[in-house]
Amino acid sequence: MITEKDMQYVLTIANYGNLTKAANALFLSQPALSIHLKQLETSLGIQLFERKGRRMILTYAGEEFVKSARDITMKCFELEDRMIDIGKNVAVKLRIGYMVRQVESLFPSVMTAFNRLYPQSVVYAIDGHLSDHEEQLIAGDLDMFFGYNSVSNTRLSYETIYEDCLVAILPKSHPAVSFAESKESCIYPWLDLAHVRKERFILQHSNQSIRQLEEDALFYADVLPELTYKISSIDAGIRLAEQGYGIAFTLNSYLTSMKLSPDSVVLQVGDPDMRIPFSAAFRKEDENRKELKEWIRLTKELVSRQ
Repeated sequence: MITEKDMQYVLTIANYGNLTKAANALFLSQPALSIHLKQLETSLGIQLFERKGRRMILTYAGEEFVKSARDITMKCFELEDRMIDIGKNVAVKLRIGYMVRQVESLFPSVMTAFNRLYPQSVVYAIDGHLSDHEEQLIAGDLDMFFGYNSVSNTRLSYETIYEDCLVAILPKSHPAVSFAESKESCIYPWLDLAHVRKERFILQHSNQSIRQLEEDALFYADVLPELTYKISSIDAGIRLAEQGYGIAFTLNSYLTSMKLSPDSVVLQVGDPDMRIPFSAAFRKEDENRKELKEWIRLTKELVSRQ
């Protein structure tokens, strides 16, 4: 049977890649650690490390062992933390994922209000990309996340916080501005991106949630960009667009935190009748979890005041 000591020793060897350094870190002699590893490999009937001189290189079996051992060790730490929290009468512990831009605008105010309802609560804000948050939620490493969920996962439930729309930023002097038209369903003049199909499109990276929205808008206009420039910062992309470097996109809700040039114009793009839901996502089995409902309610109240 694999023990906690076995996992600790293998993880340490993998981290250092050297038996002597790993033994020093574990306060063991190098021969003692080598014997323990040999006994473990013999009991498993498989080699975990390939010895190349003084280097210890993980085999495929070793990589799988390390991956599982890290997961188990993390779960043990979480269990220990949970027991400590219970001992301190911490009633609620939540891990909530946010896109990077939302952490600053949403989390502090909601956390303050939530703490008044649950004084012993501990809530962690985890910022990152939507795809990562979805995986973490399904794996149980998050309790909920907020984001633009253009594609739903059947294993999750969603509750819309507000609806948004995608906009493009161009200089007012750009010839395409003359093609923009008013539509009853749009907040801003609407531009068919087919009018700028030959332009350079400033896009975010594929792991950013806004990238899927950008691709949806281009698909709606039947545009396959010939020129693209990829950048992670939406703000930097907007500044490039204002200088005439290309067409940049952002969300209407982001404009409140941006200071646009007076020489730029905001145009709505994509399907003019489509609204993009910014929503809370949580596991289906947590639909009736009281503290998650409370966090969502407080978030909606905050958004309605902004």
